[in-house]
Amino acid sequence: MAIELAPEERETCLNMAGDNHNEWAVHTDDPYWIRRFEKLGIQPTAKVGAGNRYILRADQVLIRRGKPQVSDATRQARAARLKNLHAV
Repeated sequence: MAIELAPEERETCLNMAGDNHNEWAVHTDDPYWIRRFEKLGIQPTAKVGAGNRYILRADQVLIRRGKPQVSDATRQARAARLKNLHAV
């Protein structure tokens, strides 16, 4: 019998051991991430409780800074500069 977790109980954990920076261990019991891994052709290495465990190469995980938060005033100033640039 499969264990069904409520959405607030589901989690996805990425772990990289300090002695091996070549791979990430991922555990997820979130159906969204399980489907994404399946679509990418990544097979689970183990079934753990309601979730799966995966091993990913380090180059398969990208950690980014994210989009900068720009205020409306800054956005308007940039738009005005760009408009002036094209007006020349």
